Amino acid sequence: MTSFAASLAGFVLRTTGYYRRMFSGGPQFEKNIAKIRSGPLPSPKAHADVDIRNSEFQGRPVWHLAPKNAAPTAHILFWHGGGYVYPATDIHWKFLSRMASVHGWSITAPLYPLAPENTADHITNWAMEYYKAYLAEMGDTAFVMGGDSAGGGLTAALAHMARDKGHSLPASLLLICPWLNLDPSHPDQLKTEPRDGILTIGGITAGGVLYAGDLPRTDPRCSPIFGNWEGLPPILAFGGGDDILVTDARALKAKLPSVEHIELAGMLHDWPIFSFSESRKAQAKMANFVTPAVA
Repeated sequence: MTSFAASLAGFVLRTTGYYRRMFSGGPQFEKNIAKIRSGPLPSPKAHADVDIRNSEFQGRPVWHLAPKNAAPTAHILFWHGGGYVYPATDIHWKFLSRMASVHGWSITAPLYPLAPENTADHITNWAMEYYKAYLAEMGDTAFVMGGDSAGGGLTAALAHMARDKGHSLPASLLLICPWLNLDPSHPDQLKTEPRDGILTIGGITAGGVLYAGDLPRTDPRCSPIFGNWEGLPPILAFGGGDDILVTDARALKAKLPSVEHIELAGMLHDWPIFSFSESRKAQAKMANFVTPAVA
């Protein structure tokens, strides 16, 4: 049964339509992107138990969060969601700070280039350049790569590219409500849309077109579900019953049965990074999944 907090959040989001307007599509979509980016961008806040620092890679910010007074339990390379058009939000930073504080993660979160100024070809190439730099920095230290929503799609695309180019792979992959198919044509998505308090079909259609640019939306760099999933590390994937992207996580499980897939009915998009009781259990599950992989 869905917790009261999660049910209330879904109701409020559907009623107010704040996030749905962000992902509304149509002629207003790019104006919404510009408006949100015109203000100060959220960043990690000071935390008693978490060391926070930032660096730069090819002109883009990279944030690092780690426990202050203990050795890290795991090293995580994390790619944030936002439909490939929005930067990381306060919800992302609170989630990552909590994973560092409570579960001991040392997290690196690059703020990659965004659409529409950039498209999938450039964005995935930038991310691959950063991935290679991260590998060089980590040396023989094992790490896990993960992301939420669009960041989950970027995580999958990068894992495919790294494997194909012969680079070292993460010990495991963490895909939180991943966006793996830019074409929202599954019939279940139309049925789910009225319950989705964050995403709309028109919004992810428009965002997918901006992100793909000149590439076909079926290109695995855009829609990793169409790529080759063999030879990748173990995967933990999450989905929510009230999320139009739940069909992507289901499609991955059908394509690769070895994926550990956790789906909860009644849960909104990206629910594992929120602060509901279900979210806390999912975060503990992530920590338990990640730690053996890097031990």
